[in-house]
Amino acid sequence: MDFSKFSNDNFDVKEWVNSALRARDDKIPVDAHASTLVMKLQLFIQEVNNALEETSVQAVNNIPRVVREIDNVQHEASLLREQMHMVKEDIKKVEENTAQSMKMLMELDTVKSHMQAASQGLQEADNWTTLSSDVDKVFESGDIIAISDKLVGMHKSLNVLQDVPDYAERRRMLEGLKNRLEALLSPKIVAAFNNHCLDETKSYVKIFTAIDRLDQLQNYYIRCHKTKLQQAWNNTRTEDPNRPMVDWLATFYDVILSTWHTEVTWCSQVFPEPGTVLCVLLTQALTHLTPSLPQCITEYIKDDDNVLVRLIELRQVSTRFALGLETAINQQQSKCNPASITTLVDAVFSPYTHYLLDYPSLQQTHLSSRLQGIPLRVEGFLEMAGLMAESVDHVFCLADEAVNHCVLLTDGYAACCLCQVLEEFFSAYAGSLGECITHLRQQCRLDQESSPLPPSEEMHEDWTLFQNAFRLIQICGDLMIRLRSHDRNLRDMLTSCGSDISGKGTGDRSRPARPFKWYNYLQKERPTDFNTLLEFIQKLQTDDGNSDVTILQTVHEQMQALNEQAHRLAFDITFVPIRQQLDVMPRLEELQDLYDAMDSFLSDTVIIPPGEWDRNIGDHLLTLPQQLEPFITQENMALSTAMKMGKLPYPPDPGKEDPASQWLGSIARGTMHTYVEGILRLHQLTAYSCRQMIADIGKTISLSLGLKPLINT
Repeated sequence: MDFSKFSNDNFDVKEWVNSALRARDDKIPVDAHASTLVMKLQLFIQEVNNALEETSVQAVNNIPRVVREIDNVQHEASLLREQMHMVKEDIKKVEENTAQSMKMLMELDTVKSHMQAASQGLQEADNWTTLSSDVDKVFESGDIIAISDKLVGMHKSLNVLQDVPDYAERRRMLEGLKNRLEALLSPKIVAAFNNHCLDETKSYVKIFTAIDRLDQLQNYYIRCHKTKLQQAWNNTRTEDPNRPMVDWLATFYDVILSTWHTEVTWCSQVFPEPGTVLCVLLTQALTHLTPSLPQCITEYIKDDDNVLVRLIELRQVSTRFALGLETAINQQQSKCNPASITTLVDAVFSPYTHYLLDYPSLQQTHLSSRLQGIPLRVEGFLEMAGLMAESVDHVFCLADEAVNHCVLLTDGYAACCLCQVLEEFFSAYAGSLGECITHLRQQCRLDQESSPLPPSEEMHEDWTLFQNAFRLIQICGDLMIRLRSHDRNLRDMLTSCGSDISGKGTGDRSRPARPFKWYNYLQKERPTDFNTLLEFIQKLQTDDGNSDVTILQTVHEQMQALNEQAHRLAFDITFVPIRQQLDVMPRLEELQDLYDAMDSFLSDTVIIPPGEWDRNIGDHLLTLPQQLEPFITQENMALSTAMKMGKLPYPPDPGKEDPASQWLGSIARGTMHTYVEGILRLHQLTAYSCRQMIADIGKTISLSLGLKPLINT
């Protein structure tokens, strides 16, 4: 039986009993097995009791001995405390008695140090004289080891003799000797670097480090491989004249990355900071290309219709190269000076700085040329409305493309300039649409004085123009919806880029430094503009939850004005026939003689019917709801948005939000206003003219009562 489980803190009696009963032999009854377990437990309890009794007896017997040992420890501790106090007093007495002696010893040690320094100086001075006396013979022997040892000794001596009067002359002499050694070794150094001779190069590194000229040796290495990279640049550039720059520039960047991977392992065995040496090599290679990279870029984009796309393609190639170089530097874990990395980043991206700073002008020129290529003016109302509707997609595709250009080319640093460019672009587009609407008004002769119609002339109705005018209103609604969507996308872009931009500008240390990814050209070239950008981003982040705040507020106002212009066009097209009929009213005075003759034989009981013009207006007004119905009943978000935001002449009463009610009410109030003006222009009426006027007004009142149910419907 396993009794170890009884000592467990989580011992479960039920679980132990059940497991013990399950472990019995099937041939043994449960009662017998249980009795056996009880007997074993009793025996085990007895053994435990015996053990406890023995342990307690031993503990009681040992208590006197433990007490005696504790007393002894306390006595020894008191003795140790007294001895420590005595030692402390002795040390204090020694310090008081030997203070003057220690001061004298310190002065003597200082004198000794000065004498040793003077002795070393004299030895080095004598050593300089000895070394410089036969240096020419050592150079004539051509023994590089002996020459280097001689110069190293002279270098050490000169470091000690910095306060001698002729120190400058001795230094010039030593520098001249170093130049002679460098000139003597230069062919061998170049050959060693070109052939990657590891042992020879290590010896040269040791020599140049000892004479404090390691930088010169690294310059030899840089010049050797810079020449190779220049040859690779010329070969990739001229290999295929028809090959675009994007392709051969990527090939050249591959050569540079290959050079890094090839040389970093070898340099790690030679130079103390291989990463710094290679960064300087690549920096000088990129900045001293012939022809330079900026010249090649200028030649590549010259006379190109899409300069921005070409620049984006080139910069993406450079960005991929920079990120690959960053990965290579991090993988090799080579020692690299951060300043050399910053300089290398500038060498990679600085060829694009001029175009990045000129991005607003390039983007504005691109959008203006594309906008001029969108056809809008054509003869015919329906055709022009169709072109205007098709232009909406083109314009917002160009706007979205501009946002994409800003991100890909400038990483969002030109966000403020982009907003200004988009405002000018949409303003020009809204102006073109406004000119189109003005041209349509001229085609419909809406701004000309109406020619009076004879009383008998039938009223001519052309509801096709009215339907096309509502199509223009729908276009305005589509513009406002698309503009709100574009504004949200622009805000999202600025918010996403803003975190990186603001983090880079404020020196956020919470994220790892990645100079190849976050190249802040704007802060380097135009710090004032960068501060303005930071304020703009901060304002966006503050207003992030406010949906009423728009970035292109001026454009929204211009689109609203365009919508009102389209509403005015549709209203005038509808109202022109009514105005032409109401212009007949002043002719009542011209027919005065006829009305006087009619008064002589017409009695007061004769009912005079309304005039023909009044009936024409009534028919026109009753037809208007039928023409409005297709536009009001259909689910058209663009049209609903435009009609909700639009403003009509003779505005309706506050609280009426139904577009049909607004339109019918506006036409009715316009008719009433024009009718009253026509009546006020009459100077004198006969009795018959008055009866005719009363009949016409009665017809108008009945018409208004008939329109009321239609308006409510």
